[in-house]
This record gives sequence, structure tokens and C-alpha cells, in this order.
Amino acid sequence: MRFPGSKKVFPTFPTEMVLAPFLALFVALFLAPGRPQAWPQQTSVPSLHHRSEAEAGSADSRPDNSAQSTLPEDVSGPYNFDHLNESIEIDIARNKLTGYISRLGDAETDSSTPLAFFFDQSSIDGSEIRFQTRVVHGIWYSFQGTILRGNAKIRDDEGYYVLHGVLATHHPQSGYDKSADETIERRTVNFKSMQQ
Repeated sequence: MRFPGSKKVFPTFPTEMVLAPFLALFVALFLAPGRPQAWPQQTSVPSLHHRSEAEAGSADSRPDNSAQSTLPEDVSGPYNFDHLNESIEIDIARNKLTGYISRLGDAETDSSTPLAFFFDQSSIDGSEIRFQTRVVHGIWYSFQGTILRGNAKIRDDEGYYVLHGVLATHHPQSGYDKSADETIERRTVNFKSMQQ
């Protein structure tokens, strides 16, 4: 029986009783044992997987940078360039060629300013090396040749090795980017290794 003016009283439940069914449902749906997880699992020990011969490809399809160098291990270092205080730095490690040409600018805008022409493409194939430099102040270089044993008696002396080949000086018409429309000067060079 209700009396006039009395309020209806709703029963109250502890918060744990209300949340418990939702928590049980969450565990059952997302964290149940044997259920695949949504996040990746990581292994503690990395392993290598061998490719089949079909996947690996033949030796003829390998990129140029996978060729083996037959040059002596100690050919890396600076070689004389065109003028005093100019050089070519050759670094060969793990059959990879890196380096740069360091020279002084000779244009009106960069006269006597040190410039570095870093290699942006290079390769080694046996004893043959090739590289191209980046464009700097409207010039870039390319080289194809090898490193020969020079006349010096010991490695520390100038000329123990000689960088021999064809050096091309490229003058792109745009002045900024390599292009097919450029002036090229080619010459045979013999740059001696510098004193260590």
C-alpha cells in the first residue's frame, strides 16, 4: 500500500556487483586462454630464414654492389688530385666503395673555397672501380678505372698506389642537376696515393 506523498525507493547495489558481469564478459571475449591475441607476439631469439635458389636468383641478376673486390685491403686513403691541397678520398670496406673529392673552387663565386664532392653512386667489380659525385657549384665528376701498385717502396710513402683511369668533369647546363645536356671533359689520370 502506498501512502500519498511517499517516495518510491529503489534498491542500491554495490558498484562491484554492477561491474562484475561486464568484467567477466570482457575477460571471456578478449583475454580467454587459447584465443589469438590482437597484438603481435615477439620472439626472444631472432633467426635467419634461408631462401630457395629460385628466390635468391642467379649470380647474373645480382646488383653491382654485390660484386667482390680483388683490390688489396690497404688501398683506402687519400690520393693526390689536380692541384696542391686537393685530394680524392677512397674508402673500401666490405666490398663497398665510398669517398669524396676535395678541391678548391676556381669560379668567381667560390675562388679558393674548399669544396667536397661526395660520391653518390659507386661500384666495385674485381679490380675495377667506378664512382660519380654529387653536383657542387655546377660541376660533378665521374671516374672509371682501377688502383695499381706504384713505385714507392713502403705503404707510408707517396705513390705506393696509383689511382689510374678516366676522369670525366661534367658541366650540366642547368648548373644544379645532372642531365643529358651537359659539357663533358674526359682525361686519363694517374693520381698517386698520399703519404700516410
